[in-house]
Amino acid sequence: MAHSMYTWQLDNWPAYSFDQKSAELWTSKALAASHKILGAMAVVPESLGSEAKLDLLVSAAIETSAIEGESLNREDVRSSIKNHFLSPNEKIAVHDPVAAGISALILEVIDLYEEPLTAERLHHWNELVLPVHNSGPFLGPAGIAGQWRTHPDAMQIVSGPVHNPTIHFEAPPSVRVPEEMQRFLDWFEDGSRALPGVARAAIAHLWFETIHPYEDGNGRVGRAIADVAVCQMLGQPLMMSLATVLSRHRKAYYQQLNKASKDMLDVTPWVNWLGERVVEALEGAFDVIQYVVKKARFWDGLDTESLNDRQLKLIRRMLGQDAPSFENGINAAKYQNLTRCSKATATRDLQHLVAEGVLAPIYSKGRYARYKLDL
Repeated sequence: MAHSMYTWQLDNWPAYSFDQKSAELWTSKALAASHKILGAMAVVPESLGSEAKLDLLVSAAIETSAIEGESLNREDVRSSIKNHFLSPNEKIAVHDPVAAGISALILEVIDLYEEPLTAERLHHWNELVLPVHNSGPFLGPAGIAGQWRTHPDAMQIVSGPVHNPTIHFEAPPSVRVPEEMQRFLDWFEDGSRALPGVARAAIAHLWFETIHPYEDGNGRVGRAIADVAVCQMLGQPLMMSLATVLSRHRKAYYQQLNKASKDMLDVTPWVNWLGERVVEALEGAFDVIQYVVKKARFWDGLDTESLNDRQLKLIRRMLGQDAPSFENGINAAKYQNLTRCSKATATRDLQHLVAEGVLAPIYSKGRYARYKLDL
């Protein structure tokens, strides 16, 4: 079997090519999905619209970090993003610089997506995603966040044991990075505007990851570049990030990137794969907005007079940002824990909520009975 080459080693790199027709198809599907979102947002009361945006932005920040194996506290991320929309005296203290940094990046992508992409902006983003290891064990002596890598050793993506690692990818040598990045930025700003939007986003992400210009944080910065390209394609800042969907397909995401960075510059499969993810992300954002509206209508339709404080507390928790922890429903034991009441009271409260049509049984056998909100 012939030794495979990285695309950056090919003579005509980076002259990427792709199937125009399918790229146009994914682009028009993405535009249609974004119109659907705008339509949904138009009929949503403003407070709910902001609630939906907040949910989407929080997921975006958490998932782009999760792809890198970094798990962030949802509350910290939520507070960081909420702070952006609050006046200075209302702001909440956030203790995790990583949560604050990635949140700032996500917000900047949305606020400034029309601004030119420059080396300075990318360096700033790299500092945001690596706030704690601005100089640290990850970066080695030469590596500082917010500047191109300079170390003489090969920049490799490896896995497996130290004595026998598997090399998945090797990036161009550090000396080439400034020139390669300048070529990339010129293309992004001037040479790529006529491409179908989905192809431009896909190639931008792939090209940046292939250069791998930083010591660390390349994935997060590269996904932010893809998000900027998607916002520019749609002509508006969308409250979604590709990361939310890429995280769900993490294994395939790495496989696709890997395949697209070897042997040939025809990147049709990668463009189609990412196009499908863009549409999936936009449809997911639409679902979040629908869900937020559904929750609000549900709350408005409640006869709160007939419910006690324990029951209202449960409903608030099941509708709020704790919703994911109720995915398997609520049972009497969990209700006792939550509201600090006796077993008999818990059973009676839950049965009353079922009778009122607030809860519906998922499973109704005796002490194993579990219920979900009847949205």
